[in-house]
Amino acid sequence: MKPKNIYHLLLKEIENQGEASSDIIKEFRTIISFENISKREKFISKYKHINVLSKIDFIPSLITVLDTQQILKFEGEELIKRIEEDQKLFLSLIEVNNILDLNKGKKSQISHTGKNVKIGIVDNGINSNFLSIANVSRYYNNKEELKKELGNQITHGTIMAGIIGNQFNDLKNNPIGIAPDANLIDFDISNTKEEYYFSSVLQVFDSIIKENILVDVLLISLISNHPSDGMDILSYACDMMVDKGIIIVCPAGNFGPKATSVGSPGAAKKVISFGSLTKNLTITPFSGRGPTIDNRIKPDFCLPGSRIQFPLTDELKVSVTGTSVAAAIGAGLVALIKEFKPKESYNEIFELLKMSSRNLELDNFSQGYGMPNIIALFEDLKLIHEKIVPYKYLIKNSMRIAVEFIVILIVLFYVIYFFRVT
Repeated sequence: MKPKNIYHLLLKEIENQGEASSDIIKEFRTIISFENISKREKFISKYKHINVLSKIDFIPSLITVLDTQQILKFEGEELIKRIEEDQKLFLSLIEVNNILDLNKGKKSQISHTGKNVKIGIVDNGINSNFLSIANVSRYYNNKEELKKELGNQITHGTIMAGIIGNQFNDLKNNPIGIAPDANLIDFDISNTKEEYYFSSVLQVFDSIIKENILVDVLLISLISNHPSDGMDILSYACDMMVDKGIIIVCPAGNFGPKATSVGSPGAAKKVISFGSLTKNLTITPFSGRGPTIDNRIKPDFCLPGSRIQFPLTDELKVSVTGTSVAAAIGAGLVALIKEFKPKESYNEIFELLKMSSRNLELDNFSQGYGMPNIIALFEDLKLIHEKIVPYKYLIKNSMRIAVEFIVILIVLFYVIYFFRVT
């Protein structure tokens, strides 16, 4: 029997469970989706014993817990469109402990800092108590979050913000953040259990749509540990959000080096996913590899993601590793493009990144299309120009130099006169 409305990955898990033991009935946290909200409400009325944990309106669905027998029982239920597992998502960072040449863009006559670009970060919260992090607005899912005090806690979301928007300057007085002037939106999905699911992100999408929250780039720095074909409900929802004009960036995950280890939403067709590079420009062993289950190239690109160091305060520096580091850099790079080409679609931005990418001569299912060279791209787009010294600055400094020269001449005159007299 080939059930019509049970997602094949969930069905495979049920079948594997059956082979392992016929005595244990496993429960699954599930997403049941429907053609429309009306059918969902009819289903809830019809099956009153079902415990509805939450509802999603963007893709009409509900979250519940079902055992294998209940799932199979709902096969053939005409109100249901599909049943699938509400898969767990994992933060894609390995540890907390100048390859891209971005300073050339920051010193250009046309500076590249992500100004006026809104970057949403779906993660476990941004701690803006650190001096390096600014320009953060927080979206609150509920009033309980208002009471949340982070103190000096370094969350995964804080690290993502610290990479993208870091306000500290390097030795050459250039801000070290990839897009330091971008506006960051903190979509905090943290909870006391520290458990994250597909539905956690779907609820963020619901809020963005219902509340008309303006987002240009959305970094989802979590990924499932199950490989994906890009057809699960989260991948599908990401593709729909991209169609609404939001560029979505994701890590390839840290479940490499085996093939077909890119989960959801990194495997979504319209998500830009990034694998991780060492400083020697080789693929890190943990970086997720393609192909996807349906044999597509993923990740799309690769960027540095191993032992990246940056400061959070004058005294505190962190060293971070993981594909989410590469994805955060990628989100920042996309913001730099959006700063000067705000109307560029996903397809256009993807092609710009692809066109600029350096082929590292590695396996395509590890490196994707290579490492984007954003400065080469800006040079091609005529967006890099040497800084022109302002006219007023030249006049002001010319006058200062002239005055200093005259003072020196006067001093020399009196010195010479003094020695002649004596």
